[in-house]
Amino acid sequence: MPLAARIGGQAVGIAAETGSARIIGQLDRMLAPAAAEDGVAEFRAALDHIVLHPA
Repeated sequence: MPLAARIGGQAVGIAAETGSARIIGQLDRMLAPAAAEDGVAEFRAALDHIVLHPA
C-alpha cells in the first residue's frame, strides 16, 4: 500500500474516532486539487461516508 494511502487511512481513522472537524476539513481541502487523480474521488467519498455520514 502506498505511503499516502496509509497516512490518509490513519487520518480518517483518527478523524472518525475524535469527530475532528479540523482533520476532516484539512483532508478535504488538501485533496481537492487532486480530485482528478486516480483514487482521490473514491478516498474523498469514503471520508464523507465514514466521518460525515456514518451508518
